[in-house]
Order: sequence, then structure tokens, then C-alpha cells
Amino acid sequence: MGDRKITLKIPKAYEQLVEDIRLLKSDEQNPNKMTIKQKEQTWKSLQEDGWAYPIVTDLNGVFADGEQRAEVCKDHGEFFAPVLRLELSDAERRILRQRLNKLRGKHNRRLDEADYRRIIEAGERADLEALLLAVGERLPEELGGPKEHLGMVPECYELIIECKDESDQRAKFEKLQAEGYKVKVLNL
Repeated sequence: MGDRKITLKIPKAYEQLVEDIRLLKSDEQNPNKMTIKQKEQTWKSLQEDGWAYPIVTDLNGVFADGEQRAEVCKDHGEFFAPVLRLELSDAERRILRQRLNKLRGKHNRRLDEADYRRIIEAGERADLEALLLAVGERLPEELGGPKEHLGMVPECYELIIECKDESDQRAKFEKLQAEGYKVKVLNL
């Protein structure tokens, strides 16, 4: 890796992929945006865990995945990272970006809480709370969190109703709530 300033851990398998991320390009159309707290948690994760997976670009260095991580690194003076360049058309790069941003599972509440309990028992409560806060969640009440769960997906069946506009959404929300249903507003 020569004289490059690299402070984040890079797995040996990725060492040959290291390049200057300042030379990568954004299409300026990435729909994925992070809050300041999420950026802070991303930097903390990179500092503690290193590059668990590389940045992904097309052959021209246009981001498909990892643009936010690259920006966070540049903000902290870290300019070298593993970059996996793939032969992708513009449409393939955009599809890959969409897949990597959207294909995420829902968390099982009991298994999440068991994980949280183990993290707390290992003395990392503050780190866990900071991470959860960054993504709009809180510790469950059973683990000392507030009474209402923010962002937790309980073990239940869900129904998504498409609305034609905001007033239609409000009317349906109020109607279902008045009928005793537990409802949340979700804007996709």
C-alpha cells in the first residue's frame, strides 16, 4: 500500500483493490441520503470494523454502492479504500445501487432484543443507543428504553395502503385509528 495514509482496517483480500477515492465519481443522483448521526455512526463503524465490504463502482469509477461511506471518509481525511470496479452499463449500475439500498430484511423483535441484551451485557450500551438513535430507533422498554418503540418492527402482519395524496393518507389514517387499529404513517 506504499506511502498512502490508511488508518482504517482493510482485509488482506481487499488490499489489491485499494485506490484513491477522491478520483471516484458521483452521478449526483444517489437517492440514498444520510443524517449527520448516521454519518457519525458510519465513521465509527469504519474506525472499529474497517472495510467489511468494498465500495462498488462501474469501470469508469461511478458509484454503485458506498458513495456515502466514501464521503464520510473524505470528510475525515481518509482518502484510500478498497474499490471493486465492475463492468456495468449505466442502467445495470443503477439497478445494483437500488438493490443494495433496498434489499434489506425486517428485524425479528425478539432476536433484536436478545442481541441488544448481549451487547449491553458486554458493556456497550452507549454505543448501541447511539446507533439506534442514528436510525430512529430506541432500546425496548424491557431493556431500559422508552415505553414506545420507534422504528422497531414487531412480530405482526402488516398492511400497506397506497393513498392518492397526503389528505387521502390523513383521512385513512384517522379512520383506521378511530376503528381501534394501531396505525403508522409510512411515506415511500
